[in-house]
Amino acid sequence: MMRFLKYLMAVMMLIPLSSLAQLDPVNLALMAYQKKDLAKAKELLDKSAADSTYGAQARTWYFRGYIYKDLYKEERGKKGGSELRDVSLTSFLKSLELDQKQEFTKDSKQSIRFLASTIYNDAALALDSNDFDQADQNYKRYKELTSITDPEMDFRARDVEFKLYMASKYSIVFDDSTKDTPESLSDRIIELYLDVLSIDSSNVSANYNLAIHYYNQGVQMIEGMDQEDDFEKLFETQELVLELFRKALPYMLKAYELEPNRKATLQGLTGIYYGLSNIEKTEEFKKKLELLENPDGNKEGNDSNE
Repeated sequence: MMRFLKYLMAVMMLIPLSSLAQLDPVNLALMAYQKKDLAKAKELLDKSAADSTYGAQARTWYFRGYIYKDLYKEERGKKGGSELRDVSLTSFLKSLELDQKQEFTKDSKQSIRFLASTIYNDAALALDSNDFDQADQNYKRYKELTSITDPEMDFRARDVEFKLYMASKYSIVFDDSTKDTPESLSDRIIELYLDVLSIDSSNVSANYNLAIHYYNQGVQMIEGMDQEDDFEKLFETQELVLELFRKALPYMLKAYELEPNRKATLQGLTGIYYGLSNIEKTEEFKKKLELLENPDGNKEGNDSNE
């Protein structure tokens, strides 16, 4: 921003009024910008970018990126706003490519970081609207741009954050759907949680929510069983339910290991072990849950016997 304004001031101070007609279109665009005529500045810089001479100059693309960034800010959230942002990004990236003297590189990267952050925000908004494909595209674009400006950037924490949020949104859709929910939706939820665990195996949310997803699938199958079905089909369903409970168990145990005093985890283990007909473990975690809910219960019982 400061470099842009300094350059603009230098242009205006060094060019005599008698020479205005001889100004190149890039400098004319800067003068239009000073007059707050963004439309004219855009027109001149579009022509400059298409010109064989000016299109080979880093400054042309840098100023074009800057003008389009300002236009994007005015139209942000409106129809066509993302197209303005795309042109701005393309221009800044072209400026980086041509800027052998590194005259505009620092400011170009700063602008790209800003625009990349808006793409990340759009990814989150897309998730809020259950537009998963758009969210995924935006997040990938955000990472691509950030990798250009910050090659050493570690995305693991942000990947975990994004994938957990996406999985939670998918889960809401899955849980609100009918029994005819596509299996691919469940597969996607599982994939996302496993992705998180491949990054951070001790992530409590991923372990717990993956366990709950498997467990809830089993419960839904039980609730959907028709007692009028033949024995073979009922047995097959029962085996599928048990397999889901078995898949849930190690993840719920890991969540318990990480947070042993979490009520929801104790409830989950109680339910899973009950579903697996492990009465001993069911009672063990049922007692842990009761003690957590009423830590003074045993003390009161002992006092009453004195």
